[in-house]
Amino acid sequence: MTIENTDLERRVLAHERILQALIRHMAEAEPDFLTRLKRTFGRSQTLGQDEQDHVSTKQYGEQFIEAVEQAIRSNHDPS
Repeated sequence: MTIENTDLERRVLAHERILQALIRHMAEAEPDFLTRLKRTFGRSQTLGQDEQDHVSTKQYGEQFIEAVEQAIRSNHDPS
């Protein structure tokens, strides 16, 4: 992997972490916010979904929202 690729990957991961934190804070302040995001990026069937290496933009969006939900749940779990 080239230096440019690893730099890009780190940048994307940093942006993802920032967006997830912002969405968690927004969802705490406005509970309907996460519902609206899920409606926008909800489960969908897209062409190519069954291909081994194919992940659509919408599927990445779904995974992102699911990660935010998991983070919210883990913050509220009394452990």
